Amino acid sequence: MSCNTLTPPTPEQLNAEIRTFLAARTGRTLTSAERDVYERLRTAWLAAGRQAHRGR
Repeated sequence: MSCNTLTPPTPEQLNAEIRTFLAARTGRTLTSAERDVYERLRTAWLAAGRQAHRGR
């Protein structure tokens, strides 16, 4: 993840990172390593969404 701040990334930031990551790989299947990166980003995005929801 490229978010290098002291605060956790927001769901919106992670969503943008996921979209950028996938857009760079359009038209082909992800490699195993790329799938691992995608899964880590997705897990972080889900956690950030849950955290944001609790913070309301």
